[in-house]
Amino acid sequence: MEKRHRNPFVVTLLAFGVFLLGVGYFLQSGQALSHFALNQKIPLSVAAWYQPLGGGVWGAVWLVLAIGLWRRKEWARRFTLIIIPVQLIFWLGDWLLFSRSSIAIQSFGFDLILRLALAGLGAAILLLSGRWDTAGKAAGALAQEQERENRLPHVE
Repeated sequence: MEKRHRNPFVVTLLAFGVFLLGVGYFLQSGQALSHFALNQKIPLSVAAWYQPLGGGVWGAVWLVLAIGLWRRKEWARRFTLIIIPVQLIFWLGDWLLFSRSSIAIQSFGFDLILRLALAGLGAAILLLSGRWDTAGKAAGALAQEQERENRLPHVE
């Protein structure tokens, strides 16, 4: 029976944060859907379908990545390292094209600093966890090889 390895705390924390990010985007999508009829009637800077679709797509992406990170899949680590800057670029483009309220303009600096700090922290954890996985796999492979050698009968 294979032993279940515990995730390092920072990897667990990152997977949970990515999960919450996905849930947040799904909540945005649900909220936008609940007001869809109203959003079609009032003049907005985006089409009424933009928020539910965007929230649903980003929510699905982040939830899939959260599951992959929780299970410590290499594809999830690599894809998350790609998606982090892509998400930041989309957020910045979205803000530049569609944000017109005074509160959005006033809070831009804080929002940008917070997003950059969290993205940098997430990327650092992913980059370091990749090194830990490599070292852990090498040590595990060496231990398995030694265990196999100990089980084989020695012939002299």
